[in-house]
Amino acid sequence: SAQATKSCWNKLNKLLPAPQENESHDDWLRGLWAWRHEAAATGYVGTVYNESSLAWTQTTFVQPQIHVYDRFLYDGEWTVDRYLDDLDRRYGGIDSVLLWATYTNLGIDDRNQFDYYRAVPGGLSALSNVTAAFHRRGVRVLWGYNPWDQATRYEGHHWDSLARLLKQTGGDGFNGDTMPDIPAEFWRAGVGQNYPIAVEPEGGGYPCPGDSWEKASWTPLGWGYFGTKTSDNMTWSYTFAPGVDKMKWLDPRGRHLTNVCDRWSKNRTAAIQLAFFNGHGYESWENVWGIFNAITDRDAELLRRSATILRWAGRGNFTHDFDAWVPHAPEATSYSRGIFASRFEKNGNALWLLVNKLGGADQDVSVQLPKTNLSSRHRFFDLLHGTEIGVTSSGALTVAVEPLGIGALLATQDAGDVSDLLAEMRRISTVPLNSFSSAWHFLPQKMDFMNSSLSQPNASYPTPGMVLIPRAKFNFSVSGNELEGGCLAGDDPHGVCCKHNTLCDSDAGSNTCQCGILQGAYFGVDVQYPWERRPERNHRQVLDLGPFLMDQDLVTNGDFFMYLAASGYKPADDYNFLKHWEHGRPKPGDELKPVVNVGLEDAKAYCSFHGKRLPHSYEWQYAAQGGDGRLYPWGDQWDEDAVPSPGHDPAQVGQHPAGTSIYGVRDMIGNVWQYTDSFSDDHTRAVLLRGSSRFRPRVSNDFPAVNQYSNWYFPPALELTKHAKYFLMGSSYERAATLGFRCVADVAGGAPAPYHYRSADTADAFFV
Repeated sequence: SAQATKSCWNKLNKLLPAPQENESHDDWLRGLWAWRHEAAATGYVGTVYNESSLAWTQTTFVQPQIHVYDRFLYDGEWTVDRYLDDLDRRYGGIDSVLLWATYTNLGIDDRNQFDYYRAVPGGLSALSNVTAAFHRRGVRVLWGYNPWDQATRYEGHHWDSLARLLKQTGGDGFNGDTMPDIPAEFWRAGVGQNYPIAVEPEGGGYPCPGDSWEKASWTPLGWGYFGTKTSDNMTWSYTFAPGVDKMKWLDPRGRHLTNVCDRWSKNRTAAIQLAFFNGHGYESWENVWGIFNAITDRDAELLRRSATILRWAGRGNFTHDFDAWVPHAPEATSYSRGIFASRFEKNGNALWLLVNKLGGADQDVSVQLPKTNLSSRHRFFDLLHGTEIGVTSSGALTVAVEPLGIGALLATQDAGDVSDLLAEMRRISTVPLNSFSSAWHFLPQKMDFMNSSLSQPNASYPTPGMVLIPRAKFNFSVSGNELEGGCLAGDDPHGVCCKHNTLCDSDAGSNTCQCGILQGAYFGVDVQYPWERRPERNHRQVLDLGPFLMDQDLVTNGDFFMYLAASGYKPADDYNFLKHWEHGRPKPGDELKPVVNVGLEDAKAYCSFHGKRLPHSYEWQYAAQGGDGRLYPWGDQWDEDAVPSPGHDPAQVGQHPAGTSIYGVRDMIGNVWQYTDSFSDDHTRAVLLRGSSRFRPRVSNDFPAVNQYSNWYFPPALELTKHAKYFLMGSSYERAATLGFRCVADVAGGAPAPYHYRSADTADAFFV
């Protein structure tokens, strides 16, 4: 179908609400059974659960999304064990992992989303090894998939490519970004490869009102956004009494598993509790588009304890393939005390999962056991604390549940398989949850050093092809153009934020829909310059810059060809290196076009060979803007004749004199993106790109995508007051057909390394 699948993303009620405080539990439960009968009758058959190779989906209780460029996973080499060891230490480890290689870099050029997986260091062979390393640690591997990516290189139906690549690398499934549910084509593609794959829609798999539940038949996994957005449009609030997940309740044996996701929340307690109550998983996502939203120590410990219990319960078929599930079990639930319990039954045994939604002190929860669980063969255990407990003559027992914590009670006729769990829980529950810090911290960044290289002692006689940028005090003001991560309408000096919160589903590819989503919480989006105390989206500083020399033109294919001949340079990894060349040289007629398909290290090596370096972002902006704060090199009004027309491949340099800056630098915007400063923190590395390129793709609303509310492709930054953040991994991953560079040279009297600016209060500089 060429038609966009209709989207009701924000209209779905994904949870069956808890009973009201004074509502009859029997009546409420009958209502749930009636709902299941009616929903299942629309086409649900549970086909996927006949595939034994996908049985793991029912017990994957912790799943992070991780960027392939996260430095704990790759930092010059693949380090799967280092990554997993860190998660084991911090919150008890994971069961599956969602590898993400595409957005936010996707769309800088015409490489499609699958090309990004091919471009990781070592390529698909390395991804196969990485997948095998995860498997050796008992961790399943999913890929991120973007259905809206239909404006880049075409290689056939997405579902065929995805199934083929997952089979080739040993991957286990995929997460469908922005997809409410997964069309049958994806399931059939895996089956057709004799390689059934686990599908996990970001929207959870819930159909629009009035639609069939048929697609749930092949959807064993999903994400669950179960909260309500707060006023900051990022963090979530949750109902006091936890609801029942429709996708799990739909299947009479509860075999579907939803990973509850609240990626922008700094306090994740309610989400972890909701997952625990439903016998579900949690999406432990921290590196969110290069912004590290770390799980706090307290929530990490809560996750460790809940996941340890759930893994044991999953192995015993309590949370799936059960005989019965009774949410809000009346014998253990107390609305007034904030105690809510789910009872799972299997083979005459029962497991109660409890959550305490109130703060304050520990609560002693008295549970009146059903008669079916009171035989002389039954023994009773407080699983959270790892202890056996006694029952009163009336058939009641008591367990303690910490404030904003969890509890678990087991009544079993066979205690043989619980001893290891009890020992582990005694060990990890010794310290009270409230002894762990709930403080959230941003991750500081550092701007990478650039060494000076004095190639021109006398700035009065510049090297041919370079222009002098004089010393001055420069009012540096710029904003990052990231689509997510926080954008305040009241603090938007350069117009990077969206103007409203309404969806752009009429034309998601338009410029008005490629903007920072209005979000009010601070997480550390963009970068942290050396003078800043934390990462910020907007940057303002008076800097004493220069003098320095800058290449008048972008480095061309011809320049780079001569450099290779003179230097003998060969990159360690040549994947995508100069892939637009033929037979080791530029195509005829391309000699004066900017060189592209070079990584950051390739560009640095070129500049260094010529006694130069890359420009800092503020040097680049000063050379393009001068001192009057103009939006474009020629002024404040857009002039389409000053830049190459929209397209993809670079245009010959110097062909648009109207776009020349006041200092004589050409092609500063609209031809190719240009490398400047790079930054790093403990988890990510990124480089600031300036100037934009000719390529401006638009997301698709066509099948298998749904109506998009943003243009998710790499956003342009044509205005001189905007920059783009491009994440780094290795040259093979970074090289793009729309990304080039120019160099600068330091001169006598120039600003010192490593950042090449002076304090703004120096007396011998002047304002421009």
